[in-house]
Amino acid sequence: MSAVVVAHKVRPNSSGRAPLDLCLRSALAEEWIDDLVIVDHDNDEDISSTLRAFEADRRDVHVVKVDPSLSTAAAANIGAEAALGRWLLFLNADVVLQRGAVSRLAAAGGGAQQPWIVGGRLLDLEGRERQAARAGALNTFSAIAVAVQWPARPARKRDTATKVGAVSGALMLIPRNDFNALNGFDEQFDTDCADLDLCRRAALAGGSVLFQPDASGVQFEYAQTRKSRKVQGLTRFAVKSAKTPMERAFARVAGPALAVLLALRDLVAGRPPARR
Repeated sequence: MSAVVVAHKVRPNSSGRAPLDLCLRSALAEEWIDDLVIVDHDNDEDISSTLRAFEADRRDVHVVKVDPSLSTAAAANIGAEAALGRWLLFLNADVVLQRGAVSRLAAAGGGAQQPWIVGGRLLDLEGRERQAARAGALNTFSAIAVAVQWPARPARKRDTATKVGAVSGALMLIPRNDFNALNGFDEQFDTDCADLDLCRRAALAGGSVLFQPDASGVQFEYAQTRKSRKVQGLTRFAVKSAKTPMERAFARVAGPALAVLLALRDLVAGRPPARR
């Protein structure tokens, strides 16, 4: 198994902790992970130098530097190409795996209908659960649910993987053959929703998308995605998912409609306007 971590614009954490370092070391501590691919994507030279030094100390670590102009989806695809394993674990640079998470993800995928994707549970620093899976089938209007952060947690039992519509790309396992058959992440997604799209395409291909609550990771808090990039990802998802006349009608106005919804969400939450 290979772990793929896209290190994009890594910044020091306000708490003084080093989430990227903890992320990488938690991945290497998992017995199921044979190699770790770190994609150096648009980082300052001090971060790039640290990653190169980390690679020099480990035979099972490979750092790939990519053009800053590439989308994060494209960076993840390049990382997958450089990986050696039959299974690919996509892991956000701010997620620290809890021990045994990888083996539980792999066990959940055993016997699942291909192409399959298994995602894990995400917790914040206080142990509270974050949205890491969406129940039900995905369609164009799922973009609205994501924009307003409509809760869509699947019903679950411990030790049981649950079939869902989508899981988070922050902690996602997929066989390499399935990933290649689905042509990887859509590189036209700038930052957001490429994981939703991959899950949607896996389900359309007759595969399984599963959520394993007993495979978890702690996700450090990072700055929110810029509003314009979030709108871009949601809009592309809405357009690609449109099948019915009503969905296609919404897709034509998805960009401005989703921008308004995001602005209203921030207003209701009392947050300052998101950066454009």
